Amino acid sequence: MNGAEFDFRDGPKGFVRVWKKVILDPWEFYHEMPSSGGFGNPLIFLGISAIFYFLLRIAVSDLVDAVNAFFLVGLAYIFGPGVLMLACQYLFEGKGDYEGTLRLCSYAGSTLMLAWIPYLGIFAYLYSFYLVFLGTQKVHKLDAAKAAIATLSTIVVATIIVIFVLGEDRVRRPLL
Repeated sequence: MNGAEFDFRDGPKGFVRVWKKVILDPWEFYHEMPSSGGFGNPLIFLGISAIFYFLLRIAVSDLVDAVNAFFLVGLAYIFGPGVLMLACQYLFEGKGDYEGTLRLCSYAGSTLMLAWIPYLGIFAYLYSFYLVFLGTQKVHKLDAAKAAIATLSTIVVATIIVIFVLGEDRVRRPLL
């Protein structure tokens, strides 16, 4: 396992080490991150980030808002990596595969640890898009312009899919 990548056997210290690396030095992190190596550890990393997001979101809002926000984040991570991979491959003949794309998106989920903060959380989401952009360059071997277009088109398409799945009136409160 690569030293820059999360390994659940490293425990909380390993999580914090990788989280700091992704947030503070994403360029280096994504260049050290292997594009393959399994789904397990990146998804565990994303899961830990999402659980903290959910619990902290409950602390600053209420359970209903937290559940709805958590559901929307879940949908984004279900549809987002597939849409991103297809955008990279079909628009720009990107070299990456679904595994690498899911891995880069999972680590971009580190911003969830900050996204719960009222009014400032939007900047965490914007930073996650930047992290996806950086990872897309590396995993799919695209230049900055193509990676930016692929990332932006993924955001638009994933948003349209979520609105289509939920219905326009249910996006603000999809579950409860």
